[in-house]
Amino acid sequence: MSLGAPANLIASSGHNKTPRQPPPPPADVPSVLAAIRSCSSHDASVRRPAEEQLQQWENSYSSGMPQHAAAGYLTSLVAIIDSSNTTTGNSADAATTENIGLMSAILLKNGIPKAFGAPPPESSNEGAQAADAEGLNRLRQERGHVRARLPALLFSDGNATRALHLQLALANVALFVFPDAWPTLLEDLAGVASGTQRPSGSTDELTARIRAVKTLRLCLQSIRQRKLVVPKGGVGVRSRGNGGGNNPMTMLNMRNLGDIIGKAVHERRAVHDRACSIFGSLAEGIVGHAQAAVSGVGDGMVSDSVWSARCTLTVGYVKCMTELLPMVEIENASTDPRTPAVRQLLLNLAQICDSMKAYPVVPPPSVPPALLSNGMYATKMDKIYRAALVCCISSIRCLPRLFAPQIQHILPAVVEPILTLDTEALQSMPAKRVIVMTGMVQTVLTCATYDEKRKDSSGAKNAVLAVLMGKGASAARGGAEGGANNNGNDPNDDSGVVEAQKNVTALLAEGTIERIIEALVGKFLRLHAEEIEEWENDPEGRYETDLAERSLLEADSPRHCGGALLLTLMNQETDRVSHTLLELTQRVYQQLPPEDVNGMLNREACYRALELCHAAMVGRGQRRLNFSDWFQTELRQILQADLGESSPVAMRAMQARAVQVVQAYSTSLKPDEFGLAFHGIARLVAAPDLVTAFCAARCISHLALLHVRGTEESAQLAATREHSVFALSNAFGLAKRSESEECLRVTLLCVSALVEANGLYLEPVLQAIAEQLPPLWERAKDSVPIHSCLLSVLTHLIMKMGCSTVENSHVQTVLFPLLAYCTDISVVNRAETLLEDGLRLWLVTLVSSRLATMGPSLTNMLPRLEAILRASLEPHLSLKVLQFNAILLGPQIADPLAPVLREMILNLTSCIHSEQKGDDEAMGDDDRSKGTDRGVTTTRDAIAALSFAEAMMQLHPDLGLSICAPAVSKVIAALPGRKAVVAPLLEATFHCFGRMIWISPNCLDEIFATDPSQDDKIAFVLSQYITDVTRVSAIVMLSPQAQKVVFINQKGAALSLCSAVCRSPRVARVAGQKVLSYTRRLLEVESKSKELDLDALVEEPVAQPGKLWAMDLLATRQHERQKY
Repeated sequence: MSLGAPANLIASSGHNKTPRQPPPPPADVPSVLAAIRSCSSHDASVRRPAEEQLQQWENSYSSGMPQHAAAGYLTSLVAIIDSSNTTTGNSADAATTENIGLMSAILLKNGIPKAFGAPPPESSNEGAQAADAEGLNRLRQERGHVRARLPALLFSDGNATRALHLQLALANVALFVFPDAWPTLLEDLAGVASGTQRPSGSTDELTARIRAVKTLRLCLQSIRQRKLVVPKGGVGVRSRGNGGGNNPMTMLNMRNLGDIIGKAVHERRAVHDRACSIFGSLAEGIVGHAQAAVSGVGDGMVSDSVWSARCTLTVGYVKCMTELLPMVEIENASTDPRTPAVRQLLLNLAQICDSMKAYPVVPPPSVPPALLSNGMYATKMDKIYRAALVCCISSIRCLPRLFAPQIQHILPAVVEPILTLDTEALQSMPAKRVIVMTGMVQTVLTCATYDEKRKDSSGAKNAVLAVLMGKGASAARGGAEGGANNNGNDPNDDSGVVEAQKNVTALLAEGTIERIIEALVGKFLRLHAEEIEEWENDPEGRYETDLAERSLLEADSPRHCGGALLLTLMNQETDRVSHTLLELTQRVYQQLPPEDVNGMLNREACYRALELCHAAMVGRGQRRLNFSDWFQTELRQILQADLGESSPVAMRAMQARAVQVVQAYSTSLKPDEFGLAFHGIARLVAAPDLVTAFCAARCISHLALLHVRGTEESAQLAATREHSVFALSNAFGLAKRSESEECLRVTLLCVSALVEANGLYLEPVLQAIAEQLPPLWERAKDSVPIHSCLLSVLTHLIMKMGCSTVENSHVQTVLFPLLAYCTDISVVNRAETLLEDGLRLWLVTLVSSRLATMGPSLTNMLPRLEAILRASLEPHLSLKVLQFNAILLGPQIADPLAPVLREMILNLTSCIHSEQKGDDEAMGDDDRSKGTDRGVTTTRDAIAALSFAEAMMQLHPDLGLSICAPAVSKVIAALPGRKAVVAPLLEATFHCFGRMIWISPNCLDEIFATDPSQDDKIAFVLSQYITDVTRVSAIVMLSPQAQKVVFINQKGAALSLCSAVCRSPRVARVAGQKVLSYTRRLLEVESKSKELDLDALVEEPVAQPGKLWAMDLLATRQHERQKY
């Protein structure tokens, strides 16, 4: 192989810095207003530039260069909001102005974190420092103007929606300016909420007070969740400047970790102490407004609007206290002067809950009849009760000792309705009320302070933090509220705590816990009359509701909160709860005849409880349930029952529940039981009852993939393949019966799982499967989930069965229209929803295609690929698609895209060769002021670019070198100055670099031609190259096949290095000895090993890059050995 003339790489030297982004144009009211108006345009050519302009103005604040910040952007937004607030009338212009004002408020809210949290400048020269100082001064002035105008805009705005965004904007300001720049923020808002202060411009006092208390809550929430960040240049931190790649990455000095944490804790404590200055005002407001709300009289006169406002203020004050209580850090309850006030507040909250515990609440005589007749009184009292109960939950979590005396009142009040009320009464309660009640019980049960078994461990939660701060072991034992050795401040000696522990123990006592479990199963988990009616009238809706309730993130249903409380009890008393559940299930089964509808519903609820608690029943080191016996004696019979649409809903629900129980306990099935279960559930995919059919389809998806593990052939997998054709037939039949998008998605996921589990075993029925796809494609329309499922089905079909699938006529009627649909990035949101999966299917199609049969169809898709590459979308897949197109169709595919690819690879590898920070470096920065910056390249994309570059230089050396040399040269030039590069990225870099040296042996001389430290940097790069290529992972050592591929790569690296040594005197001088030593070691290994035969390796099924290297080695071995 001729090495050819060296490539000219001087123009792409690594010393050319990537140019900075130009500063944005000035932002004034007319320009910002014009951009906002253009954002409402339906014309994308008008709308998108305006959106980009607004984003550029916003991002300029967080650029780290104050001189480039778009000074005036936030000021202009404030002026636009002020102007829209003064516009009156009902004309179309007034409506447009309202919309512009609303959008301006949203932009202001989103821009504040970047403007107020902008990082400090890091300029290194005097001129830049002066410009930074001037820009920083302008930024401070703009911040001050926004801070001064926001309250006036908030309280004078007549648009409630716009006012909400202004409240959020003020909360964002509080995150950065409290307490240093605005120490009286919380007091000012509390004064307006109490009525002692009147904001300027406000026309309605009650509206202003309600807005103030809601804003106060948002500000407290923002302050409480604040993250304290150690700035660059601080203790134990080295700052990274702007002077290029030689500066080290920002790192913390771990020796000073205790000082850093101590400082952060003290700063947080100072902020919290300042916030607690409004505690007294909030406590007074809660009591005063709650009394007026309960009495039904507002400000001494019977007025619905005034009374309603007082109720809203009560809820607002209680929610503010919920946010403030975690900041009331009391270390020693015995000596802290705030303890009496906090205890009084908690007593008041318990009294509020006690007065409203009945539902509907019993009103006092002073309540006007009008409030009772329209139900307003009951609704308002319920909101106050829920807010107070949530505040009590917050108190238990942060101040358990101080709240302990109230447990004896609160706990029975929330447990009693669960035990005594019937199902209809509980259902009549608002769902949120039931959720909060069960949440209170969960919080009490999980509090270590109230648990006699864990009472000695409750004070050690901050032990590690105390030691790091240097407080020693005694402080560590003190915990958050003082420990056992802290001046008699042991919570276990507190009479209130002891009484709370007795109440919790009584709750878990024999007899009580059984009643609670029975109530949860019978009143929360049992199907209600409305659900049975829904099962009859809207089975798909019933299935979707049940599916949503299975999610642990779905907390807006009484069934979920009942199940969550049951799991909490199971975690606390595993043996007793599991025994009670099994005993209850057995009792229900024996008491009533099997055909009794009521008994069937109770049995279904017990099965639901056992399904919910499956992890505890068969896990945690002990099997508390013999699932094999249960399956053989009960579940199998239920699964085999033939139920029609006329069968009682209770029986159909029992069958659907049996399917879900089998799915939950599937790992406990024995091999022979697995086959019986799979066949029985596959049969139910065609059940007349749709809920049962969809549950069966979801279970089959789970069972089909449960035992797919590499090449291992288990008895369960054999059973899956035995019954898969039957299951597929039923699944496609169910797809025809499905009407809703979610149910069709579940069915298609079942098909996809079956195809993945079977692979070539389904080849005899490929034609039958393909015939089902066109009708499904016609039904997809614009549904993203259905398109996603079709992509999954086709991807698995093609991956498992290859070209026979791609060339099937029925598959092609779906495949290429689906690819065209998913890769059409001109459609809004298409790139975010379906492009990645579409590219993955495209790649699988290319790998499985033959040029003779698929060439024209694949060629027709190339314009789509060009558009995707020009937009730099999903480069980890789009570049791979281009690579395989070039393999299949030839280099002429990539030649017209050479300029685009050259620039794209440069951008994707900029995380190595430019000052722009990648993900690994940006992780330690303050995220408060940064949004998602699409210009920051990721490690994954950089690896994809380098892998593509290597492949192109392997397949088409001249074209590949012209495309990839600029980027690879910059990457190599940047390596000597970088602190560290993640291992996968470094490996991809040197694989690509090795191919580049093979084609152009003199490239190192040209990369470092103008560098005064040329010799040292060349030696460093080659030393790193040899180190990287000789590094072998443990996984490779376990695989003989992988070892062969690695050796091929090592041998290819040796040939490339030898070429460079032979062609470049400088490389020979600085690294020749090291290259010689490395090559000799490889030759020794090759001569001693009988398995490392290159001729045999070319014929073995090794990776494609390894084959190419081996073929190159065979072609040039003799030439290079003689030359060397």
